[in-house]
Amino acid sequence: MTEPQLDHAGLEILNPAECRELLASTAVGRIAFIDRGDPVILPVTIGLWEGAVVFTTAPGSKLEAAIMNRPVAIEVDDWDAERHVGWSVLVKGMAMIVDDGREIDSLDRLSVKSWSRPEIPKAWVRIVANEITGRRVVPISR
Repeated sequence: MTEPQLDHAGLEILNPAECRELLASTAVGRIAFIDRGDPVILPVTIGLWEGAVVFTTAPGSKLEAAIMNRPVAIEVDDWDAERHVGWSVLVKGMAMIVDDGREIDSLDRLSVKSWSRPEIPKAWVRIVANEITGRRVVPISR
């Protein structure tokens, strides 16, 4: 077994395949983007579809970022304070609205469900990744 590669802070560096596996294991992430010159981070329910992170959103700042093809970041993580283990994955890319009917039909079959007001019509947003990085807290040996 090879030793994990560590960063300057002693965190294990995850490879892209591990990052994608962790992305697929969680339903909620946070999207970060710039809205009217200010940084904003909001929770979203996410899924993976054809190698991209996807989510639904109603009209508002998240949809505006997608319509304008703006750069965004999606972050997901998990932490166990008792065992002092956890991980974090960051996806950087461009937000794009999905407007092709066949793609929307395919996306509607995913298990991605809005966590607030599911009855409000939503638009699908796709994040095409430019970069996927991840870190894991290496358990402390005692």
